[in-house]
Amino acid sequence: MSSVCELFLCFLTVNIIKGGATRPNIVFFIADDMGWDDVSFHGSDQILTPNIDLLAYTGVALERYYSHCICTPSRASLLTGKFAHVIGMQGYPLTNAEDRALPLGEKILPQYLKDLGYATHLVGKWHVGQARAEHLPTFRGFDTHFGHRGGYIDYYEYTLLENWDEGDVSGFDLFRNMTAAWEVEGYITDVYNEEAKSIIKAHDVSRPLFLMVAHNAPHSANEGAFLQAPSDEVRAMRHIELPQRRYYAAMVKKLDDSIGDIVKTLSEKGILDNTIIVFVSDNGGITSQMSANYASNYPLRGLKMSPFEGGIRVNGLIWSKNLTQSNHLWKGYMHVSDWLPTLLKAVGAESAKEIDGFDLWDNIVTNTISKREMIVEINDYTGFYSITHNEFKLVVGSVLTSYSDHQGKQFRGIIGKPPSYEDAIKKSKIYSVLSDNGINFGFNETALRNKIKIKCNDLKPNQEICFPSKEKWCLFNIKEDPCEIVDLMDTHSDVAKELHTKLEREIARTIPRTIPHETNLKAMPKFHNYTWDIWKTSDK
Repeated sequence: MSSVCELFLCFLTVNIIKGGATRPNIVFFIADDMGWDDVSFHGSDQILTPNIDLLAYTGVALERYYSHCICTPSRASLLTGKFAHVIGMQGYPLTNAEDRALPLGEKILPQYLKDLGYATHLVGKWHVGQARAEHLPTFRGFDTHFGHRGGYIDYYEYTLLENWDEGDVSGFDLFRNMTAAWEVEGYITDVYNEEAKSIIKAHDVSRPLFLMVAHNAPHSANEGAFLQAPSDEVRAMRHIELPQRRYYAAMVKKLDDSIGDIVKTLSEKGILDNTIIVFVSDNGGITSQMSANYASNYPLRGLKMSPFEGGIRVNGLIWSKNLTQSNHLWKGYMHVSDWLPTLLKAVGAESAKEIDGFDLWDNIVTNTISKREMIVEINDYTGFYSITHNEFKLVVGSVLTSYSDHQGKQFRGIIGKPPSYEDAIKKSKIYSVLSDNGINFGFNETALRNKIKIKCNDLKPNQEICFPSKEKWCLFNIKEDPCEIVDLMDTHSDVAKELHTKLEREIARTIPRTIPHETNLKAMPKFHNYTWDIWKTSDK
């Protein structure tokens, strides 16, 4: 790195750690099942997310941020810095009746930060193990947890429904640490918002803060009431043509409002100058099929639970007041496993060893080429595998075709004129926060929307796209063809063979999944005061 870059990084680090704490605070937001086309900084005029957008416009938007295609694997990878398949957390998401969890021998992100003196708090979703007490967040490095332990909950009743061979099984899944939070009332996005704000207000600024806010939104709720939002927010979405999409847009609006509220609280606490903020989606949106929430990954191909770009290329950004990269857009590859080493570097700590993640902090700060060249998606449960290396991507195995085509275009319809983007920006909480903190924002920054917007040619009538099978591989150039329309196997078979060799080495590292997943009757909520509580001890 040049001396100029070294001086810049030194300046950034010195400025970022001003304040009471000796290291920067970290606030990490995770949206659940949110599509590529569901944030307006990616170019959509239909669903406006001004607070999220302003973090991108004044921080750094991550153009090629990748995650695993399902929630449990992506969260496991985030916390460990490892690909999900090497710790047995790949494939079908964790159910509430499984004795499966992040391996207890893995040191995870809050434990690293706790060792550095951080106060560590989780608000919202966990979903990486709950059968035993030692699987829970407060046994894995978080000082406190208020939220749901499983995959999702009803937005008002906080229940989770699972379909068992014995019939539908439902239980309460909102806990404060080890105790069911029966007394709580309200829309869960608002509830989590108030909890996060309360933690910030009560925080002792002599210590650095790590706050992970893993919202339920905009994941679907239980069967029979998949989409839930306050009625006034839904009515405000009448410019959206399809009613399902209106409900979804209202859920996203509440999520965006929460992020604005929390950032405002950081400012009022006087610690925003000393805080790194991250916003990501855990995987692609689920436009249709099981647990559909009517999210859209348009124009990307595929949904959550598929290895195509719509399943794994997701929303991501990083912000700090001193992260002043001029164009606010980083084009390098980043994977969810990279957050652990990247954040450790950002707070001035040594990186973890023997992980799959790369420390990309310096690359993001100086807008230089990513250290990461390869991304893999290995799902031995469903039976598909993909590898991306530089511009090429190979997909092999058996995919769920109904999750692997192009969807979402039908949800983009707008009645009349869309709401004013400029008005939405100016009325947002973060717009006021930026002004109060001396951070200049001009509407020329919104040009980022055009830089990051993905453009693809529509499929021609009767045009076939490649679906892999036991006999067929699919190869794409995702730099030139991000929507994975043109199969290159006939012209680049040599590239495919090279990628397959690399992929086989990763497959060999896999800890195999049990199929089908466990449904243990001991977990039945009626045995635990009708809650999804711990149901197994270590000696049984």
